[in-house]
Amino acid sequence: MSRVTRYYRLEPEVPGQLGPGSDVDRTVVPWVVRRVEFAFHDWLGDDLVTSDPVFLVTETMARRIAESGSTGFELRAAATTLAPEGVDMIEDFGSYPVFSWLDVTGRAGVDDFGLDGEGALVVSDSALAVLETGRLDQCDKIPRE
Repeated sequence: MSRVTRYYRLEPEVPGQLGPGSDVDRTVVPWVVRRVEFAFHDWLGDDLVTSDPVFLVTETMARRIAESGSTGFELRAAATTLAPEGVDMIEDFGSYPVFSWLDVTGRAGVDDFGLDGEGALVVSDSALAVLETGRLDQCDKIPRE
């Protein structure tokens, strides 16, 4: 008997924004991202974060995802900085973990990591299980029908 894969739409924490070092072509749909600089204004500790249209994972989570055999993503380098409004909110930016850009290349409901028509992250139950080995306290997980 074959196992039925369930999928979930994830709405991760948004602890910042794309910085000026990002290269995003917004003249096409979906947007094409060539380089990511993420400017943190705060962070509550989740291993998966976002700022439209990108997703970042901590280095530890990136390693877990890479070793999981999941499909529909590439891990890429991302620069991280502190946004001006974060100076008062974040006392010790140097203690933050390294983040990687989770470049989602898969199809929602087909691959383990995919984007739906609205650009939201959709993951399989097995990919969610990997993500849940870390911290996802601020991430909403919505089952897809």
